[in-house]
Amino acid sequence: MSRRYGNAQTIGSNVTQNTYFMTKQVGQGFFAVLADGTIDSVTGAYAAILACETIAKGFVSLEDVEGQLEKQFARAAAVMNERLYKGRQPRVSVLAACFVGNSMVYRSVGDLSVALCGSRGLTVNQEASGQMDVKGATTLLCSQGVWQALAEMDIEKLLSGRRHPYDKAQNIIEAVNRRNLKDQKSALAVIVA
Repeated sequence: MSRRYGNAQTIGSNVTQNTYFMTKQVGQGFFAVLADGTIDSVTGAYAAILACETIAKGFVSLEDVEGQLEKQFARAAAVMNERLYKGRQPRVSVLAACFVGNSMVYRSVGDLSVALCGSRGLTVNQEASGQMDVKGATTLLCSQGVWQALAEMDIEKLLSGRRHPYDKAQNIIEAVNRRNLKDQKSALAVIVA
């Protein structure tokens, strides 16, 4: 099944862009991982990059997707601890999702969100991991900065319609920027349809 996807991000009022993402094809599936370094510093940015690249590099097949996600999250935590945090509590949020057919399997740690927009409106999932039916839905994977600036009603409106996911992601980030919040966090939107 061919997936269409798009992305956009903004630095907000931060000095350093601390969100990062990667996408890739895995066999007949599509994989996306995003991270938010949660602190406005080079350390936060590096943590986001390190988490995404470690998880994406290790995710190589569609067998036991849940087990692979668990293993790669643990591997990313170990790599960040070794190279960056040196035993301190990591301050990074990570979300990874694998789309196969009409199903999405995901895992999340921290403040990143999964939302589906389909015939039943917008559904925001707060669970740390799980599986969702994405048939006929547009999926939004996003950082807390999106929710800081926009209400569910705004996001549902921006996700609906037939536009390409890239255009939808750009529109979400433009809406975040138009809010012009004084303490706007970095905002990242990855949309898969």
